[in-house]
Amino acid sequence: MRPVRMIIAVGLLALVGAACSSAEPVASTTSTTVVFTSTSSVDTTSTTSSSTTTTSPPPSLGATATIFRVQQDLAALGFFDGQIDGIAGEETQAALKAFQTQQGIGADGEFGPVTDAALFPLLMKDKAYVEELQETLTEIGLYTGPIDGDYGKGTRAAVEKLQGSCEIEQTGDIDIATRICLDEAA
Repeated sequence: MRPVRMIIAVGLLALVGAACSSAEPVASTTSTTVVFTSTSSVDTTSTTSSSTTTTSPPPSLGATATIFRVQQDLAALGFFDGQIDGIAGEETQAALKAFQTQQGIGADGEFGPVTDAALFPLLMKDKAYVEELQETLTEIGLYTGPIDGDYGKGTRAAVEKLQGSCEIEQTGDIDIATRICLDEAA
């Protein structure tokens, strides 16, 4: 490995290690808090020869999967219009602050249990979001009801089955742990 690439690789590994060591396990509870920090001092442009758009969360990076999912959810609700890439940047932090301000909760730009508790009820009321959820639950064999955008008993029961398969609390609510579980199951 060339010295420059090795330095970049070591720097990236340190960032990933720091993110993973500070993040709580995703499937354990909904108390994951994502703290946003600037990583502008790390130059990663020389590590790849082409850029691609991330369309699904990277495996086994709990904090990155959390950020990816939060970006998707904030976009679905009209708060985030940046690139959905799982990177905890300034755009994501600004979107979180805007959401938190609208919901009347502490606008610190961090995603944690209070923000999640405010986020998932809105997602369950969003018809397009629920239709997509119902389609995904149907594809993985957990939902057999109509794709109608109604977060009713059938959808809630399918979500509880999903939660059971991921060994998380079966509340039927679409909290962050459940949303990440769904991403991994799909």
